[in-house]
Amino acid sequence: MSQQIPIKAPVKQPEWHRPKDLSPPTKLKIYNSLTRTKNEFIPIKPGHITWYSCGPTVYDHSHMGHARNYVSTDISRRILQDYFGYNVKFIQNVTDIDDKIIIAARQQYLFDEHITKRYKEINDELKEKSNTFLKFYVSKNIPEFSGEIDEFINWSKTVNVEEIKIAKPKFPMYLNAATKAYEAITNENISFDHYLLGIKDIAVVSLDKEYGASVTDPEIFKKLPAYWENKYNEDMLKLNVLPPTFTTRVSEYIPDIIEYVEKIISNGYAYKTDDGSVYFDTIKYENSKHDYAKLQPWNKGDMSLINDGEGSLSSGTSKRNASDFALWKSSKPGEPSWPSIWGKGRPGWHIECSVMASDLTGSTMDIHSGGIDLCFPHHDNELAQSEAYFDNNQWVNYFMHNGHLHIEGQKMSKSLKNFITIEEALKEYTPNQLRLVFLLNPWEKPLDFKDSLITEVKTVESTFNKFFTIVHALQNENNNKVQNGEFVSKRVTDSEKQLYEQLENAQDQIDVAFKDNLSSGSAIKVLINLIGSANSYIQAANTGSIELKIEVLSQIANYITKILNILGLETKDNTKESSNDVDVAIKLLSQFRDKIRNFSINKADSNEYLKASDELRNQLINIGVSLDDRPDGSALIKYINETEKQQLIEQQETKLKQQKEKENRKKQLAEIEAKKEQEKLNKMKTPPSELFKNDKLYKEYDEQGIPTIDVNGEEISKSMKKKLMKQYQQQEKLHNEYLKKVGDEEIKM
Repeated sequence: MSQQIPIKAPVKQPEWHRPKDLSPPTKLKIYNSLTRTKNEFIPIKPGHITWYSCGPTVYDHSHMGHARNYVSTDISRRILQDYFGYNVKFIQNVTDIDDKIIIAARQQYLFDEHITKRYKEINDELKEKSNTFLKFYVSKNIPEFSGEIDEFINWSKTVNVEEIKIAKPKFPMYLNAATKAYEAITNENISFDHYLLGIKDIAVVSLDKEYGASVTDPEIFKKLPAYWENKYNEDMLKLNVLPPTFTTRVSEYIPDIIEYVEKIISNGYAYKTDDGSVYFDTIKYENSKHDYAKLQPWNKGDMSLINDGEGSLSSGTSKRNASDFALWKSSKPGEPSWPSIWGKGRPGWHIECSVMASDLTGSTMDIHSGGIDLCFPHHDNELAQSEAYFDNNQWVNYFMHNGHLHIEGQKMSKSLKNFITIEEALKEYTPNQLRLVFLLNPWEKPLDFKDSLITEVKTVESTFNKFFTIVHALQNENNNKVQNGEFVSKRVTDSEKQLYEQLENAQDQIDVAFKDNLSSGSAIKVLINLIGSANSYIQAANTGSIELKIEVLSQIANYITKILNILGLETKDNTKESSNDVDVAIKLLSQFRDKIRNFSINKADSNEYLKASDELRNQLINIGVSLDDRPDGSALIKYINETEKQQLIEQQETKLKQQKEKENRKKQLAEIEAKKEQEKLNKMKTPPSELFKNDKLYKEYDEQGIPTIDVNGEEISKSMKKKLMKQYQQQEKLHNEYLKKVGDEEIKM
């Protein structure tokens, strides 16, 4: 009977157990001006973001208010793009057609033509014109003054500026311009260039009134914004602001704007006026299915904001409702114009952004951003005209408005001319420091740029720099040990496990911070705390409590670098040595060797060796090398950047100054002691019998020389005799010491 072969069951893998999903349910939330709360961020297309940012109106220097807006926007963009991994289509416009640009371009041209090119020196004719300009400027802008112009300066010193500017914010600007002009006109020693600078702000007002309508060359209105656009781009590059995916210029969108306005008219939300302008009908729009002033409904009747949004060149006399705003403005003489079906004109301010944004984002976008001052009327009008064009109810899903920037409590404004330019700020602060100012503060909140904030920023910057320098030095030291064949332990102990756990906690906290309205300030604080933990670990290794393992420190340094780079901070290595530094180092070491060799030959004191070592350490700082003494007697070699080098040099200079002061004080004390010793010696020379010999005080003495009768013939009292005897005995003791000292010296001789 044949044996049956058992059939084996098919081989299969054991069951796989699905891990529990412990991912936190936290979702990214962004503060949305449309709801005035934090809303969960849900993009229109998963993984992608369409974003339109209101760009600069280019007619003057970019200032710190612009830096606040564009750097804060850049930080938010980088977090969404580089941390959360979204593909961001970022569009930003350049407004190169605007009332402010027209006026600035026209006035610059007129000043050049009628003043700069016509006069080469200060003469009576120019002074007479300047006085006329000043009188007109004061009468137009400072009606509070009613005296003769030569009384103006005294009046300006007594006027209550703070009280007037409450109702008239531009009053300080007007007063400053008039004062500057008056001082230039009355200064007999002023240079021609400074004279022109002094009168320019008041001169252009008169020149524009008289000749403004004659300026018709389109190139005049192109030249100024083109210049300032380039300057703006240079400033953004210095601040490490990422360039937009697309940049749009108003001047390149005129046909699109005309088509856009036509459709709004056909949809029933705009109307043409007799002067060839087109206005948006806010009343009709509001009474339709749409909502007007979604961002700041409480401001929709504020005529000061409405008029400011319309521009100083707009009359608005032909519009139906006070709150209506211009989509197309008929151009007057002295203004650039383009042909349209309504006649020659130019775009209104608000329509420009709607058209350019819609071209690249369509009927709905994810994010629209800008400064908080643009909420009403600009952004509210953008929303209205865009939703009127597309006939939808939500053109923007998330509106992000960056908070105002104040300088020591005062709001900055280009129109008020109380601003600090970015160029000026960068002379005093580094791009990293300015970015840290904005990183440490919530992007949607007002920010007060003050000394205490700068102090905090410099402390934070120093903490990062010092940590990177130390870790870099420890990495070099570890690499050198490996290259030299030394044993380097890799064994992970509880200390490393604990530090790595703190890194993981920090990573979780950073994630929570970024998901909570892109909170960069909270993230920076987490990184600072992480550095504190790492420094404690390094300190424990320095004291010999533990053996340092470089791997976990490198992980922490790499993670911190990653986050700082995401936030747009420069963390490049500035510690590379140059060939010149190497030459200097070799020379220093050669000189040090010579000193040590001579000390050894001459059997110098051990302190001389220590002094030479300290001198070498101080000299190495000048080539970017710092030696940190450690408890085990070795030194940690650190390659330092320029900022750290200057700080250490300043510390050295302070220490030397303190040492010199200490030596001077010691010298002064020695001189005082020597003087006292000499006085004591002089006193010791006097025999006790001669101590009281003074004809002005005493008349008679006993055999020891102690007074018995004073100069008035009266007997010395018993109590006084007792005092005199005590002094006699003290002097006798001193004199005997002196005689002994002299005798000893004679014996020696």
